[in-house]
Amino acid sequence: MSAWLRAGLVVCNGLMMIGGSAFAQQPAPAQLASAQAQPAGGGIPVVSAQQMAALTRMTAGLTPLIQAAVRARDELVAATFALPRNDATLRAKTAAIRVAERALARARADTFAAIQGSPSALRPDQVAGLIAMGGSLLRTSAGRGGNPGVTAQQRAALAAMTRDLTPLTQTAAAARNELVAASLAMPRSDAAIEAKLEALVVAEKALGDARVHAFAGIQKSAGTLTPGQVAALITLGGTFRLAGLAFTEPDPSDFNDHEGYVSLFDGVSLKGWDGNPQFWRVEDGAMIGESTVENPSGNSYIAYRDIEARDFTLKLEIKIEGSGGSGIQYRSKTGLPWLGNIPANVAPVNLNWMMTGPQADFWPSTPVYTGQFYSENTPMRILAWRGQVVEGFGSASKRLMGTIGDRQGLGDFVKLDDWNEYTIIVRGGTFIHILNGQLMAVMIDDDPGSSNNQSGQIGIEIEAITKVFVRNIWLKKLN
Repeated sequence: MSAWLRAGLVVCNGLMMIGGSAFAQQPAPAQLASAQAQPAGGGIPVVSAQQMAALTRMTAGLTPLIQAAVRARDELVAATFALPRNDATLRAKTAAIRVAERALARARADTFAAIQGSPSALRPDQVAGLIAMGGSLLRTSAGRGGNPGVTAQQRAALAAMTRDLTPLTQTAAAARNELVAASLAMPRSDAAIEAKLEALVVAEKALGDARVHAFAGIQKSAGTLTPGQVAALITLGGTFRLAGLAFTEPDPSDFNDHEGYVSLFDGVSLKGWDGNPQFWRVEDGAMIGESTVENPSGNSYIAYRDIEARDFTLKLEIKIEGSGGSGIQYRSKTGLPWLGNIPANVAPVNLNWMMTGPQADFWPSTPVYTGQFYSENTPMRILAWRGQVVEGFGSASKRLMGTIGDRQGLGDFVKLDDWNEYTIIVRGGTFIHILNGQLMAVMIDDDPGSSNNQSGQIGIEIEAITKVFVRNIWLKKLN
């Protein structure tokens, strides 16, 4: 996308608008000779510098009144999202819309009459373009924000509400457009302005009543919206942006969104998990692995046996006490020969409790490891350090393709002696590690035969003298 488009540039046959400000462009003679009315919303046909100056002054003078009308409408929207329903508040907010829109319409009529009585008078096609733009050069719909983060159930309910309200929303928009047209009609008719104003108020009231009813239904369902989600909808003007709209922000991150996920840990037992009971137990809703001087574990793992996955998103919370470390195994196997050193004080080990495969490292006491991509029990070892985007081909090659941030600086996102939110996204040969909402490492392994690219199990590691806690383990499996 070009820099001009990113800046919000709109050019409409002689009208250039950047973020709501308009500037006249000198039209070519051919443009002047073939000026045509623009489609609705397309802008004003070719305008002279004198006309543009007059429209700019009109917009500047009307801006406070336009903003007041927008605020009045937003306050009605907010009132429709308040429970329990308060009819007195709804009537007051609707009346405020009448007051704000009347003041705006009359001021617009006064200013426009002055323009039409001057050398800057607009032609009928230009007036039509100005009506389509809402009666001024000010854009009031920019910067309204994106959809709130919602579950699939909430998304379906909000989309249904938006679709059901669309006819009423369109009626209100058409009524507002007719009020604009009445205020730009010559000769001026205050009676016509007042009639169109009342039609707008009736339309806004009908829309508000319908929104109150729809919202109350959502809040009585299992998809009840949080105060933050409601606030985001108010910012959007009371509607939910449906899929397919361009230039919208993605839904915000929500670590607690478990739609489509399955829980791998019930919080009370090790059901489905297989590890050395000498080191692993459940306590206070967390899975705990503990290695002490008196009972050292060396490298020891607990594997979830009930699911094998290749492409997935995994979320869990993890913390560590002590100077040792941990890691989250995935796409991993057990029972394979162990390539690393096994300390004499923990030998022999049961290979069924040793895991081979990709690991999202977690070692808060060390400055650079947490978040990196590590290949456990293979010659590859560290493939993508924290802060790196690496492309490789199994054990044959690896190349730094880009950086995420300073390796040491990213350590500020690691919480010591506290719970950390770990997200692991795996798709094909791409591996993404996110800690507490911060991207830590990306590894791309293009070798289909690599041990990194095989389906496998999820597991947790304990290493050295430490105590690791894990809870809220959720997996969204895609194959």
